[in-house]
Amino acid sequence: MGSAVRRYGLFIDGKEMDSVSGKTFMRENPATEEPFAEIAEAQREDVDRAVKAAKLAFEKWPHLPPRERSKFIYRLAETLDKNKDKIALTNTLETGKPIRESRVVEIGNSVRTLEYYAGAATKLNGESMSISDDLLTITLREPVGVAAHIIPWNFPLLLSFWKIGAALAAGCTIVLKPATDTPCGILEFARLAAEAGLPDGVFNVIPGRGSIAGQALIEHPDISKIAFTGSTEVGKGVMNTASQSIKRVSLELGGKAPCIVFDDAEIEEAVEANLRGGFFNQGENCTAVTRLLLHENIYAKFLSSYIDRVKKIRIDDPTKEETEMGSLVSRAQFESVKSYFEKGVEEGAKVLHGGGRPKKFSKGYFFEPTVLADVKPTSTVACDEIFGPIVAVIPFKTEEEAIRISNDTIYGLAGGIWTQNLKRALRMAKAVKAGYLWVNTYGGIIPETPYGGFKQSGIGKELGTEGLEMYLETKAVNIYLGDKTPRWYKG
Repeated sequence: MGSAVRRYGLFIDGKEMDSVSGKTFMRENPATEEPFAEIAEAQREDVDRAVKAAKLAFEKWPHLPPRERSKFIYRLAETLDKNKDKIALTNTLETGKPIRESRVVEIGNSVRTLEYYAGAATKLNGESMSISDDLLTITLREPVGVAAHIIPWNFPLLLSFWKIGAALAAGCTIVLKPATDTPCGILEFARLAAEAGLPDGVFNVIPGRGSIAGQALIEHPDISKIAFTGSTEVGKGVMNTASQSIKRVSLELGGKAPCIVFDDAEIEEAVEANLRGGFFNQGENCTAVTRLLLHENIYAKFLSSYIDRVKKIRIDDPTKEETEMGSLVSRAQFESVKSYFEKGVEEGAKVLHGGGRPKKFSKGYFFEPTVLADVKPTSTVACDEIFGPIVAVIPFKTEEEAIRISNDTIYGLAGGIWTQNLKRALRMAKAVKAGYLWVNTYGGIIPETPYGGFKQSGIGKELGTEGLEMYLETKAVNIYLGDKTPRWYKG
């Protein structure tokens, strides 16, 4: 699992460079706890350099014909696909996730997202309205300007490309700040983007600390749009800072997804999907099923099959093709997940499986897939976002009880419903207060569909045409067609 220490600079105006201060930081491989990469650390002066480059590039990028921007985005998709094995390995070494997830999910879906927005770039249509015989109104769609992208560590590539694709299609230029734990994959892509001919300054990457580089970015007067994915608490700070200069903001924040399984569900299919729902990406997923609601009539039967499958999940070296779960992203995250497990036990949950580091590992931030049963809906593990492989199982009796438990949270990002009754499925879908739902399946966010949360899970949408809207302004142009201007003043 080890490798030689790599080195990465900032990527500004089409070139890789050191920080003005010369500062760097080290990133370890979370599966081995060995040094992995030394990365330039952006300071305020570096943020200003990146924003200036993006602002200068904005003088030309949105004026390219949409078909030309589309060609560039397709070229980036092709470049990413051609280099998927190399970038997937980097992603695995810095995140700890299995190589198959990096290649198929992160890279595969990133390519698909870029392809979608390459097509969307040529379809930014306004409207025309004949207000009267003498007045025609047209609407123009214009890019908002320089966009700041602040990315979390759990899906550092995929969540970057959700934003990159929409921004480039709309005609915006970008300054992207990756998470401190996971900057390497997107920096490698930046190198490839330059080689593919993307104009200088259109895409800039400034790794660094959120408190320094991130804060400087959202405060910068030449940033017009902020797209942030991360915790709800940090999102509140981003929104507060952005309000000082009325920047456009989209926030994709925390989640506490319920998955509701009724007694008429196909049990084995529900078990299969909920394995992915709870443990995919080591549970470091804002749509993860951390509240599994089971109807009392199938509670014991479901859990028997579920636990049997959980025990068979293969936890191993993330670089191996057969590995199904890797390590958590960092020591801090490992300790956080462990503390949530201990709190769950303290509050009376029954441990059905897991609860710590697998015995086969003496180092690395591996944490077993963990199932806590008979969890009270008001307990800590049922209310807080854990961001790790812990599933809280909660029994319910009626639709009304399931709805009440599902909605009794500050979050509203995602959820699942399992039933063969179509009317019930639609009733529940309307009743569950979340922005992205699955019925009789779980997981997989599609580029063509709008994704975003309710309540404290965020504002705005990513993906789909709604995601593109976040990077566009609408301008109304009223054209008078009459012979004489109407007289108001009679003098």
